[in-house]
Amino acid sequence: MFGKSWVVALVGAAMLTATALAGTFGQVVSIGGAASDVALDEARGVLYIANFTANRIEVMSLATNKIQTSINVAAQPSSISLSPDGTWLLVANYGAVAAPGTASNRLTLINLRANNAKQTFALADAPLGLAFGIDNRALIVTTKDFILFDPVTGATQLLTSIQAQAANTIPQPAQSFPPNIVAASVAASADGTVIYGFGDTLLFRYFVQTRGLSSTLYSASPKLAPRAVSVADDGSYAAMGWTMVDRQGNFYAEFDQPSGILNKGGHGVDSKRGLVYSEVPKLDTDPAMLRIYDADNLTMREQLQLPEHMAGRAVMGSNGNNLYAVSDSGVLVLPVGNLNSIPRLQASVEDLVFRGNFCDRSTATQTFVLSDPGGARVPFTITSGNAGVRVSPSSGVTPAVITVSVDPNAFAAQQGTVAVSLTITSSTAVNLVTPLRVLVNSQAPDQRGTFTNIPGTLVDLIADPGKDQYYVLRQDKNQVLVFDGSNNTVKATLRTCTKPMSMAVTFDRAYLLVGCDNSHVINVFTTDTLQAQAPIRAPSSYVQSLATSAKAILAVMRDGGGGPPRIERIDLASGQSLIPPRLGVYKNEVPLHSVMASAPNGASIMVASDDGSVMLYDANVDDFTISRKDYLNLSGPFAASAFGQYVAGNHIMDSSLVQTGTVQTTATTPSGFAFLDQGGISFSADSTSSSGVISRVDATGLASRPTRTVEAPLLPVANVTPFTRTLAPLYSRNVIIGLTASGITVFPAGYDAAVASPNISRVVSAADGVSSVAPGGLFTIFGTNLSPTNQATLQIPLPTALGNSCMTVNGQPVPILFVSPSQINAQMPFQAVGNTTLIIHTPGGVSDNYNLTVQTNAPAVFFADVAGPGTTFPTVVRAANNLMATDSNPVHRGDVLVIYLTGLGQVSPFVENGMPSPSDPLAKTIASPTVAIGSVQLQVQFSGLAPGQVGLYQINVQVPANTPLGLGLPLTISQGGITNTVNVRVVN
Repeated sequence: MFGKSWVVALVGAAMLTATALAGTFGQVVSIGGAASDVALDEARGVLYIANFTANRIEVMSLATNKIQTSINVAAQPSSISLSPDGTWLLVANYGAVAAPGTASNRLTLINLRANNAKQTFALADAPLGLAFGIDNRALIVTTKDFILFDPVTGATQLLTSIQAQAANTIPQPAQSFPPNIVAASVAASADGTVIYGFGDTLLFRYFVQTRGLSSTLYSASPKLAPRAVSVADDGSYAAMGWTMVDRQGNFYAEFDQPSGILNKGGHGVDSKRGLVYSEVPKLDTDPAMLRIYDADNLTMREQLQLPEHMAGRAVMGSNGNNLYAVSDSGVLVLPVGNLNSIPRLQASVEDLVFRGNFCDRSTATQTFVLSDPGGARVPFTITSGNAGVRVSPSSGVTPAVITVSVDPNAFAAQQGTVAVSLTITSSTAVNLVTPLRVLVNSQAPDQRGTFTNIPGTLVDLIADPGKDQYYVLRQDKNQVLVFDGSNNTVKATLRTCTKPMSMAVTFDRAYLLVGCDNSHVINVFTTDTLQAQAPIRAPSSYVQSLATSAKAILAVMRDGGGGPPRIERIDLASGQSLIPPRLGVYKNEVPLHSVMASAPNGASIMVASDDGSVMLYDANVDDFTISRKDYLNLSGPFAASAFGQYVAGNHIMDSSLVQTGTVQTTATTPSGFAFLDQGGISFSADSTSSSGVISRVDATGLASRPTRTVEAPLLPVANVTPFTRTLAPLYSRNVIIGLTASGITVFPAGYDAAVASPNISRVVSAADGVSSVAPGGLFTIFGTNLSPTNQATLQIPLPTALGNSCMTVNGQPVPILFVSPSQINAQMPFQAVGNTTLIIHTPGGVSDNYNLTVQTNAPAVFFADVAGPGTTFPTVVRAANNLMATDSNPVHRGDVLVIYLTGLGQVSPFVENGMPSPSDPLAKTIASPTVAIGSVQLQVQFSGLAPGQVGLYQINVQVPANTPLGLGLPLTISQGGITNTVNVRVVN
């Protein structure tokens, strides 16, 4: 038995309707009746369509997609199949529509090589479906028997009988459809070796070469629908109703939130590409939508709007280019192999992240590319969900570079991350484009943490107990993202079962387990090599939560047979999930929304449920010892310590699950909790768009040093995700990871350490550490408490905040390259000149004003260690060998030199602050410098910003033939009355 209990997301259904497209995918071929089955005859170039209500087989030309003729047959042709040798078309005729008492359950055999000559064969019971195997015999499934039929002799052979199931007799009420009446579907693999089928209560697989039959009676809620089967070419798996089943009968993946409607939807398996084309409606009112999935775990790739609903079985052409599907009007011809010739829209990103800060309230822009995957010109319209986010152009044709502009003043009242949707529609594109998410964050100096964007639906976070590695579960893509804790970058992406819900690491630290809500398997990965192992089978259950102890691995399971949720034991050795008859003295039943927390020492596992109940598994007893219900409800964080303390919601409990304290938070909604030694850390927020609050918590729940965070943690959602796990201290305890609104946020272990106010002691050119500063040039600030961390960036444009530090010059934000407690490297804005005031903002406060004079021009040559420490040379490069001029690589008369420096001031064309200089046209200095060696002036060939660099200038000069020779000759650069001198060696 298996099944589902669904809460349908009405909001999602409404969104589909609201963003419906004008373009549709595929061609409708109407047959003037109700189609019940299709059979593909590529040798003759035709498709046979069973017209259930008109009592004929329509013959459609594959070349023209038009009905070219019809074959009249006995009443109600419900199922058809073509023999592998192309000789026979076998038709199952269902029901009784002749004179009362006249049976018409029969087979019609059509000899396609003999001018469609027909024979009929009576059946004792209603045929539910049929399909030919590679042995040129047809398997016929009736309401009572499995029968083999030989078309050459007309002989039938009983394979086995099945328990009689109710059959719908004819006549049926109006508005009844073939899938509702027959309620069955049978299909064979392209190689004819395996036949899959199912009805209202029967599931089976027939192995043609061995004549082995595996069948079972089942119950499912909702009904297993749509009533259609599509099989992989080699028979290794099939799509049946709302589930994927393999050759061994394992239901390894299921479609999300099916409605159970029999006569809407269908499947087409493309095993060459590893894809499944399916329509599985969630509501009766859903628009007709073909979704493209990965066949292994039903990760959705794309959504295509259909002109009408699929309504039964579909067959794929041998080249995978066309799918022919039973539909409302007859047949849909879907050119799935030629999608790149169909108008579609595709955005180059899923999310755009705008990181503002206290110092910068100017409008920020980013771009993304909107294109058609096939390169066509497709019209589009983009609508922003917030007036503070604008797009340009908001309409046009692809390909197009879309500029997104964010006015941070529109979000000034928000202290966290605000998500704004960009809805993309088209009058011709056939696909439904997922709205692009624009994330706007304006971090204040006192907000801690650095967030990394992870698009999609994130549902769980755990740290590896043996190394600085952590795992983030992305549900919409069926993935585990494995992060390296030393640099917080993704080191691996693991494919999981369908709709992953929970993770756990085994007590021996060897394996990562992932449980899913739309799959009867639990994934197993090694934590060292991150290699997938054989999965654990849970034949009748779906994982809601996983936990491990020194003695047992436990899972909260949703029962596939419709019974109450329960707790099961996971056996790694056998790869099976086992159902304990009871939990200690308690009945093995738990509420659906129940989660488990593992004690790090393996001694216990706490179970918390949203109805307010808690339970405790004791590894020493190897059973459950406590069950209590002291609360009306529970939600939010859940955690277990090695010292016999447990947290559920904001309640702290002892080893008897009796409350001993309350976690006190300054924010209204708790989200995460992690035990550290005898205390812990709490993570909470007022809303998803507010800042979060992270606090130290003692054993009684008293919170200390509450600290605002850059964005809010993920918050619980009643009846959907009432429990959240959003804090994970890493093994080394150097870093704490949070699961937050944009993805993950990284906190240093001392995130709440007191920080003194910044103090500026000196501001100089970044080139030589002594020269003055000029507009557009790179400069260095020396001082104390300039930043709580060391951090550099390669981000372009340069950010105006880095490492929780930002600064302004005359109120204008300054692009930053590097921050540390004692030094900041930055670019002076081009607009800053003359008397200026510099102010730095850090988590410790605001610096005193630092007044300096920014010169119009202040040339200063950079120095580099090219021959070891203490042997710096000016960055003067000989074009002849592209090496720096040194004593051993001296300047030669006639050389072309490239001098790298900063401080040459304004350029034309103007270059935005923090942006790299263009290469076409080059940005040339407005004031031309003069360059000389000794008393001989050098010819200046170019003076301007170095292409592709920020704040770095270059001067290209020609060395004359009369240049003096010698060691340590002065090379002087003069501009605007300011001179900078370095020494070079010149030889003949």
